[in-house]
Amino acid sequence: MNKKILYIHQGSHPVHGAFASVITSNYVNAGNTYFQMFLRLFNSIKDINYDIAFLEGGMCLPYAYIKKLFNPRMKIILLNADNFFYILPRSNWIKFNIMIFFLSYVDNIIAISAMNKIEASKYFAGDIKVVNSFGVNNYFHNNPHLNSNKLLFIGSHRLDKRYDLLIKAVELLNNEKFKFELYLVGSCCDNIDVDFPWLHKEGFQKNIKYYFEKCSMYIHPSDFDPCPVTIFEAMSAGILTLITKCTGQSDIFSKNNLGCLILEDNDPEIIAEKINEIYQKPFSWKKKFPGNVLIPVKNTPKKIKLKNFQQFLKKYVRIIQIK
Repeated sequence: MNKKILYIHQGSHPVHGAFASVITSNYVNAGNTYFQMFLRLFNSIKDINYDIAFLEGGMCLPYAYIKKLFNPRMKIILLNADNFFYILPRSNWIKFNIMIFFLSYVDNIIAISAMNKIEASKYFAGDIKVVNSFGVNNYFHNNPHLNSNKLLFIGSHRLDKRYDLLIKAVELLNNEKFKFELYLVGSCCDNIDVDFPWLHKEGFQKNIKYYFEKCSMYIHPSDFDPCPVTIFEAMSAGILTLITKCTGQSDIFSKNNLGCLILEDNDPEIIAEKINEIYQKPFSWKKKFPGNVLIPVKNTPKKIKLKNFQQFLKKYVRIIQIK
């Protein structure tokens, strides 16, 4: 691949950085806040002689746009690994039209999941390829306690992850005299102002294997989540993993006969009902089921994902004409 490629990120996610590492060693941070993004736009006019800009997400578009102004031959490839196309129609009129303007300069999109491809296709008429994410850490040798009453959620503080609805669901169950315990790991704990004896706000933890060993279920009740790596990691650990149909892995679950683990809605009552349904399954079922959960994770390891990504980029670079 004899093209000069720049990876533009916002504090790169390990998976996105791994994708970038197989095509370039040239990285630049476009800023994590609106103020940082504005200040760093002035740096974007430096070293403009790139053939391709590979963007970690939609918020990197302004930085890439400035570079393209000074180098119209540069192609822009957007890695759609965030909720950019989900929040686009929910933005105010000004922000919507500004982002549509920047989007018009994108030459190609790589979606992190089939769900993201569907969302992106509503606003982008060009070709969209899908390259799924992967777990940063895998726990194939984990021995989960599948009959445990302990439940788990891992994630950052983002409202569309809807861990607040999971708390309400567990509250409903425990009001019915169940004795579930819920462990919340990550910055999702930062703004939770409710307290219950069964609610454990663990915060950021370097070692999450401990939670995969003691918990029987991982629940991800998001409104929209492109393809969270924690789901792959929970699957690799062999614990029963419940997700909403608006989570990027939902198509993977459906293709691997894991449809019974998909929540049709993230209403607390529906979440509670599904938790109880899975919890009441006989141990013989629970013991066999993790084998099905592991299949899609073991069949698509990091090495294969990166190879597929690299092959796609090489093919794309051969096709585009840089004049």
